[in-house]
Amino acid sequence: MITRSSISLRVGTALSTFVLSALLMAPAAPSSAGQTYSYSLPQQPYSQSRTRDYKVYVPDNLTTPAPMVMALHGCKQTNNDVLNDWGLTAAADTYGFILVAPFITSYDGMRNENCWGFWFDHHRHEGAGETEDLHQIGLAVEANYSIDPNRRFITGLSSGGAMTIVAAVTHNEYWAAAAPAAGLPYGEDAGSVSLSGQCPGSANFHSVSRVVSDMQSELDDSYPIPLMVLQNENDCTVLKTAADNTRDAHLKVFGTPAYDTTTEAQASSTACAPYYQNNYSCQHIRYTEDGTVGTRSVVETIYLDGPLSTPNTQDTNHGHYWVGGANGNNGKWSVKVGPSYPDIIWDFFDRHSRDGSQPEGFPVITLIGDNPMTVAVNTTFTDPGATADDAEDGSVTVTADCSAVDTSTIGSYTCTYSATDSDSNTTVNDREVVVYDPNAPTETCEQATASPNAHISAGRAYAGGAYNYRTFANGDDVDIGASYDTWNSVTLYEGDPGLWYSSEPSACSGGGDGGNGGGGEPPACQDWNDTNLNHDNAGRAYYAGGYYSTGGDDFLGSVSGVYTWVKETSEGFYEAGQCN
Repeated sequence: MITRSSISLRVGTALSTFVLSALLMAPAAPSSAGQTYSYSLPQQPYSQSRTRDYKVYVPDNLTTPAPMVMALHGCKQTNNDVLNDWGLTAAADTYGFILVAPFITSYDGMRNENCWGFWFDHHRHEGAGETEDLHQIGLAVEANYSIDPNRRFITGLSSGGAMTIVAAVTHNEYWAAAAPAAGLPYGEDAGSVSLSGQCPGSANFHSVSRVVSDMQSELDDSYPIPLMVLQNENDCTVLKTAADNTRDAHLKVFGTPAYDTTTEAQASSTACAPYYQNNYSCQHIRYTEDGTVGTRSVVETIYLDGPLSTPNTQDTNHGHYWVGGANGNNGKWSVKVGPSYPDIIWDFFDRHSRDGSQPEGFPVITLIGDNPMTVAVNTTFTDPGATADDAEDGSVTVTADCSAVDTSTIGSYTCTYSATDSDSNTTVNDREVVVYDPNAPTETCEQATASPNAHISAGRAYAGGAYNYRTFANGDDVDIGASYDTWNSVTLYEGDPGLWYSSEPSACSGGGDGGNGGGGEPPACQDWNDTNLNHDNAGRAYYAGGYYSTGGDDFLGSVSGVYTWVKETSEGFYEAGQCN
């Protein structure tokens, strides 16, 4: 039932803005490429089981027994999306865990494509249905690979996040920790998902007391399984209420009586790290078993103030996605920019084995400052440095090599950092240093002519207004027509990469030094075919009982949505018609 959402990220990723948020890059352990293996779990004899395909990614140079991380795709996704877009394969290489990506393969009941059936009663109890199939997949992986029984972890997005919670409750005797992203509380109905297609969304939720009761009825092991809840506060498909209820119910069930509320159990609140380009004001809050820092967490939350939009046109622009970080991709319901889920989740998992043990591993390098880092040409570059920590050795010395950076020449360069622990395990991490000309024009000056609906699909515009019936250019927020309009043509102009405008940017039309050889003079004639309302908004026309061209005072019509041609024959002087 869950659909994931997105719109075209209105994040100025262009170097033109030269405003790149601070980035604490994920560590990059030994550079290696692992191997992906495909398997199929046959249908099992218990009720509601089905054949399940799954893939296992095994990093090179893996130490054994290894941790296992199972990752569940969301609706309209497959396990290939998990492997290709979520940044988890790079995290497996970095941190040394085996990644398991099940595919729902087939399913019963009315549901959206490829959804895990968290709301069906026969799929959320131990010994039956999808949750038991996932348990059996875990056991099958253990039969083929050496897995640390204290370090079995599970995560997922949307319906996969909801099924992650189901797994954590039904098999808390098996999993060590769980991390649902945009998931739902245990026992919720399909009505807990907002299917209106609108933002903000609306949904119905069980009371926290009912969730607590449902969890307690299912549990058959006393292990207080740690849970990390990841949530975009602006998600219009799975609302923040779902995350709050999940957190509060988990504290009630697994917290001690004196520390079973957020006020009593909160131990710390910090900015989320690492992240890629933008932290989106993300806060990482830890709720521990005694409310103090340094003790084991019952729940941790990752709440970000993320955008609605993503670059992928298959998404639905509802702020509903996985954040893959620097090693992720802008895939279906997944983005690169934001707090890096793979690294944040692994840090949580690494701190919460079943027995509290911390196995040996590679040093973890954290870059200080931005990555990529921008430096103006002919200025001084100062490396902000990096730190490294090792589970066995603690703080480890970092060696940096930035000798390749040449600030006299525009281009992209690399600083390389390395750290070696007492067991000769070496980690390498890179920082990109971009030397740029701050005086260079940044606009692409590309043009795209399409219907308003097609502009939305291509990410150049977004739907908004009452019931999302209108279309707005994503660069200047100007109304360019009805969102359902597939027959009219509107031309949009790209300024900085990814930002599209209803009017041509001045640097492209000759209003600045760029676009006309630096002469600063506008072209002899330029024309636009746009709605009268947009001509008015752009200053090419004015309204006086009807629409008239600015300067020429030519009557363009009385209807705001009608398209007319307007030409600029001299600077600021507009007339009806087209240039010859």
